[in-house]
Amino acid sequence: MKLITKELEKIFEKYPIGAQDGLGGKAKVIAKFFNPIGPGTWLITEAEKLENGDYEMFGYCHLGDDEMAEFGYVRLSELEQLQLPFGLKIERDLYMPDDCDLIHAMKTTGITPPAYILKDYEKNESNYSEIILSKVTNYFKENKIENLMNYGNDYDEGLLHLSSLYKNLLDELNINYLNIYTEDISDGKYLTTITFEDNSQINLDTSAFNGIDVVTENIKSIYEYVNTINKENEIDCEY
Repeated sequence: MKLITKELEKIFEKYPIGAQDGLGGKAKVIAKFFNPIGPGTWLITEAEKLENGDYEMFGYCHLGDDEMAEFGYVRLSELEQLQLPFGLKIERDLYMPDDCDLIHAMKTTGITPPAYILKDYEKNESNYSEIILSKVTNYFKENKIENLMNYGNDYDEGLLHLSSLYKNLLDELNINYLNIYTEDISDGKYLTTITFEDNSQINLDTSAFNGIDVVTENIKSIYEYVNTINKENEIDCEY
């Protein structure tokens, strides 16, 4: 099996070394490599192409012992060169969900998450409302927005601005999506549809007079929706 593909290379480009610093258990797993006949799992969260064409990858390595598992670096070539019994090779999971964070990946792979990661993960869950409010507030300040009347109007440019607002905030919060589209419903009323990588959708009602509070609640709704989908897909994460 070829461990690297053009599709995976594009994903790696989005998550260079250091891209998910500080996210801990909420870091997105961008690739999972495993030993098909025994212990050995590498949950990759960041990767960077080297001058020689190889990839330096960062993630969580588990070789069968929870106590000895750790974060670290591994090169793609090292995994490709590992010799297993019966002529087998390290494989890449082709069925890993697009939105599987490190904690979900660990649990569904049979790995016990370290207490320090789990503690931070649960803390992040409880503090996420504050993080969202902070991100939205900063966005409004940086772009000098009092309310969405400054962005939203019944012309295409205004609708694009509303879509851009959600795109920027979701990118900041590391929430993955496939597409964001805003349409005019009536004077001062807009509907933003967010499509996710599994083709599910969420619709957000927005008014030109909405400000930080409403946008914050909309982002919370998106986060809760994605979180629910991820939990429902935990069974599908069994790889």
